[in-house]
Amino acid sequence: MKPITLTIAGLHSFREKQVIDFTSLCSGGVFGIFGPTGSGKSSILDAMTLALYGKVERAANNTHGILNHAENEVKVAFTFELENANHKKRYTVERSFKRSDEMRVRSATSRFIEVGDETIVLADKTNDVNQQVQSLLGLTIDDFTRAVVLPQGKFAEFLSLKGTERRQMLQRLFNLEQYGDQLNKKIRSNVQLLKGEIDTISAEQTGLGEASEESVKQAEQVLQERIILLEKRECELKDIEKLYDEQTAIWNDMQIKHELEETLKELNEQELLINEKRKQVAIAEEAKKLLPYLNAYEQLTVKKQKTRQNVSAIQEKLRTQYDKYEKSQVAYDQARLTKQQEQPKLFIRKEQLEQAKKIQELIQELEKNYVEKQAAYNQASADVKESLEVLQKLEAQLEKGKLLQSSLKKELETVKVSDTEREQVYEAAIKAEKAVELKRVIKEQEEKVQKKQLELKATEANIEKQKELKQSQASQAQKLFVSTQRMYHIVCEREREFEQLFSSVNRQLQSLREQQMKEKVNHLAHQLADGLSEGKPCPVCGSNDHPSPAVSNEVHTNLQLDEQITSYESEKHILDEQKQEYGALKLRLEQLHSMLLDAYPEVADTKYDLPAIQPLEENGGEYSTRLKIELKALQQDYIEVREKQSDLLQRYKQSEKQQQDLLFSKQQLIKEVENFTEELSKHNDHQDTLIKEWHQLYPHLEMNNIHEVQEKMKLRIAEERTLVERINKSYQFFDEHQLKIAHTREGYDQATRKSVQLEAEQKNLHQALQEQKSMLTELSKAGDVASELKEVEQRIRELDQTENACYETLNGMQVTYQKLQANEHAERKALEDLTERYEEVKKQWEEQLQPSGFTEKEEVKKAVQTSDDIQKLTEEIQEFEDKLKQAKADIAKVEKKLNGKAITKDKWEETKSLLVNRKEAVSEANQLKGGAEETLKDMLKRHERFNELEKQRVEKETLFEQYQKLQSVFKGNTFVEYMAEEQLMAISRDASERLAILTRHRYAIEVDSQGGFIMRDDANGGVKRPVSTLSGGETFLTSLALALSLSAQIQLRGEYPLQFFFLDEGFGTLDGELLDTVVTALEKLQSDNLSIGVISHVQELRARLPKRLIVQPADATGMGTRVAVETL
Repeated sequence: MKPITLTIAGLHSFREKQVIDFTSLCSGGVFGIFGPTGSGKSSILDAMTLALYGKVERAANNTHGILNHAENEVKVAFTFELENANHKKRYTVERSFKRSDEMRVRSATSRFIEVGDETIVLADKTNDVNQQVQSLLGLTIDDFTRAVVLPQGKFAEFLSLKGTERRQMLQRLFNLEQYGDQLNKKIRSNVQLLKGEIDTISAEQTGLGEASEESVKQAEQVLQERIILLEKRECELKDIEKLYDEQTAIWNDMQIKHELEETLKELNEQELLINEKRKQVAIAEEAKKLLPYLNAYEQLTVKKQKTRQNVSAIQEKLRTQYDKYEKSQVAYDQARLTKQQEQPKLFIRKEQLEQAKKIQELIQELEKNYVEKQAAYNQASADVKESLEVLQKLEAQLEKGKLLQSSLKKELETVKVSDTEREQVYEAAIKAEKAVELKRVIKEQEEKVQKKQLELKATEANIEKQKELKQSQASQAQKLFVSTQRMYHIVCEREREFEQLFSSVNRQLQSLREQQMKEKVNHLAHQLADGLSEGKPCPVCGSNDHPSPAVSNEVHTNLQLDEQITSYESEKHILDEQKQEYGALKLRLEQLHSMLLDAYPEVADTKYDLPAIQPLEENGGEYSTRLKIELKALQQDYIEVREKQSDLLQRYKQSEKQQQDLLFSKQQLIKEVENFTEELSKHNDHQDTLIKEWHQLYPHLEMNNIHEVQEKMKLRIAEERTLVERINKSYQFFDEHQLKIAHTREGYDQATRKSVQLEAEQKNLHQALQEQKSMLTELSKAGDVASELKEVEQRIRELDQTENACYETLNGMQVTYQKLQANEHAERKALEDLTERYEEVKKQWEEQLQPSGFTEKEEVKKAVQTSDDIQKLTEEIQEFEDKLKQAKADIAKVEKKLNGKAITKDKWEETKSLLVNRKEAVSEANQLKGGAEETLKDMLKRHERFNELEKQRVEKETLFEQYQKLQSVFKGNTFVEYMAEEQLMAISRDASERLAILTRHRYAIEVDSQGGFIMRDDANGGVKRPVSTLSGGETFLTSLALALSLSAQIQLRGEYPLQFFFLDEGFGTLDGELLDTVVTALEKLQSDNLSIGVISHVQELRARLPKRLIVQPADATGMGTRVAVETL
């Protein structure tokens, strides 16, 4: 960070806008800011912190009393650069504050600007600007005034910082937040996130239900049975589909043949109508050939008649136009003669009248000028008199003003306030305001301590309530545990009974299937016996004699066996389904049991009684129905217990979280109470020091009535300001009146000269006016010149217009007559051509009509049809012929395909009904197969998902344990404290090297076990002593060495090096030799990339530094503090 410019206006002793260019000051490495006490040197640092943070560190409430008493607004602007290895950026912070009352100000404007090729406003609100600056620099105002800009009273503060404050400051200075509070926050967030994910996975596993390997195998077996049944039904369907397709093809062909025969019958009936259309087409074609000759003949006939009529009409118009032309010639000759006789006389009279009119206008102008000159002469005479009176009055007022100014100067000497008195009362008022503000802060701090103590008691009470709540939840957990165990006992007992029933049913099925096999053997023997014939050999033994063939009665027996086997298989299937449902319920109960023990392991020791269970055998044939009822009741009980347990576990998690939060809050509150108590003690000590300092600096003033003293002084200052303003205004009054007197005297002289001139001009105008009136009388003979001139001009125009009109009419008649002659000739020529063409066309028409079947042109017109109509008739004929041909071909094709085959409708409908039945059987088998597939698919999906979740749960729990270990390791900011301590050790080593140079290797700085600074006195055998035992000069040297080392290592936001450092106290505590040592050490820093600004009034220091900023104090004339750069 490098300062560029600082602009100040209205702050403390600054009034007018002052701009400080740090670019030239910082080029030498070390520069000084010098000026007498109270000149405003420290206000430069105040302006810097006010621009960046909106605060002045030494002002009460950070802004009270910062406005110059003679101004109403404070304006500051600070431009600086941030540079790293990649880029350089320049920023400007602008702020203005306006007066609220005598002490307080309010923020008016705030802007944070990035300065580059384009100016970008990054923020324009106070809070936004504060956040942007702190985010960009990574420093609070306390960090800035402890390590970068060290104003009065802040120089040795970092040296004495303790514990938490120093650690937090070092975190910000060296960008260690990411290893401290931020890292702990991330770890804590990840722990909570992982715990939630593990709970979510466990809950999802519970919700998956039945997903075991055994269940998957049973589902696969059921699917295989359904597939075999479907294959059997599909084979039966294929046989009937083949028969149905053959019969349907025959039936469809028979229907097609019948439809084609009907179509052929309809076409034969349309034959007469098609023949008529063929005849219409032939006549229309013949008429179409004659139509062009007919149209040409008729068109020429009409055109010839029309042209003959046009010739007659044009000849008539030609005779009429010739008569009009003769009359126009006579009128034109008469108009030309009249014009030649009258116009010369009229032109002579017009010229005389125009001259008379000009003389009239000149006379009017002369009369007007004469009147104006008369009025101007009268006004000039009045102005001469008025100017003389004003001049005498102004000279009297000037004398009176001089007497009043002398009186005001005498009064000013009695009320004037000295600069020393003003500055002393002003500083005393600021310190009194600080004392009042400190008292308020102490009161607020006491209230905070009391509030936090009350919050601590309330938190402890809430912790006790949480313990009672957990005991109540543990009691509920015991009840749920007992309910779950009892249901689990019932389910286990039923599973045992299921195994017994399965064994019994399987034995019955085995016996029935063996008996069914025997019946099948008997049935085969009966079939063989039915096929035996006397004299033919037996296919089994080969004997020709058959004395005792087998007799069968298996029909009734086989039906009974099939029914019994079906009944037992159905019972086995029902038992299997119920066993699976009981097994699924058992698994869910085990999961409930496991989740409850995870949260409440102590309930495992709960004692309880198991219910007596009625065995299935006692229920007889109704055991399946009773099982369903019992299972439904158990499932309902499970849902109720699950919901209660879910609610309990949710409340358990909330209670655990609340208890952890309460314990954490308790620890935080204890720390806050301790911190607030420590701060309260510091504030009390500060208050005692402030009161003691007050009595030492201002023994003649009372803190309680300092505001009254200040108000009285303000009244004197206001009166002084009023008198100064009135005296200044009196000088302005003198200047203005002297200018007015000179101006008035000049006006009086001008008015006198103007009056004489106007009188002479008036006489000349009167003489000229009389001469012009005499000339007008001779020309106009007392007549109306304008009217007569108008009549003459009107007569000249009438003669011209009459001649022109007659000439234009004559020309128009001549042109029209010539056009009509040309038209008449053209029309006669056209008539001759048409007559010749008409005879040719008429001959062609008669030659074409004679060989055709028509006798006159009306028959031709009637027979003509449009091309679309002919095309439509032709298409209809062709379509009929195509349909007739296609129908005959299709009938032959169908007869060939049938080849004599036929089928009745009843036989086809019977096959169709059988096909529908077989399709329904296949659909039913397919549905059974689909149901089994969906069951298997769902079970496989849930089984796969369960395995995935289990893998995720193991991974998450491993990561959760690792984060818990990290949370334990990073607990209490131990890691960031370690890093801060390492940074502190590095700073102390560098500071020891600098301090050794400044103290001739007498002192060194070390860090003790508590993280505080301790001094090592190498001149006394390395004895270690606290920093509080140092003298004023030793404290300054130690703080300087530490501040220089800290500034050299600061990286703003971890990337921008700090390139400047300001120091505003301490040099007055050094003797000449030490001062020389310190200045020499500072001068050696010029080679480093660091500029140091030293603020002091010590003359020896001013003589040593080549670049200086001279601060000139405010003076009695009202000028504020001014600055100027000075270079040796």
